[in-house]
Amino acid sequence: MKTAKNLNWVIAIAGIWEVIAPFVLSYTRVSSAMWDAIIIGIVLVILGVWAALANSPSTVKGLSWVNAILGLWLIIAPFILSYSSTASAMWNDIIVGVIVVILGVWAALAGGE
Repeated sequence: MKTAKNLNWVIAIAGIWEVIAPFVLSYTRVSSAMWDAIIIGIVLVILGVWAALANSPSTVKGLSWVNAILGLWLIIAPFILSYSSTASAMWNDIIVGVIVVILGVWAALAGGE
């Protein structure tokens, strides 16, 4: 379970990045991209920290799967919310989404260790 907890700390850090990315990468004028990044980022931080601090393997696994699903959302959000023409927002979300999917699935599968 230690591996899963460590991976969820990294997911929480990715969530922090997702919250500040619109300001660092200058896409605050694209409100759908900005608010999606802020909201999903906050949720990733909360769930990542919760999973990292949880004592129950089933809680860690469940939260890790939810994080993986949020990562999938980040990958498809630029196309669904129509901000794929804003390259910085689109590529940030795709890259962070892929990282979160990989870490979330890895943590979910390692949750019983």
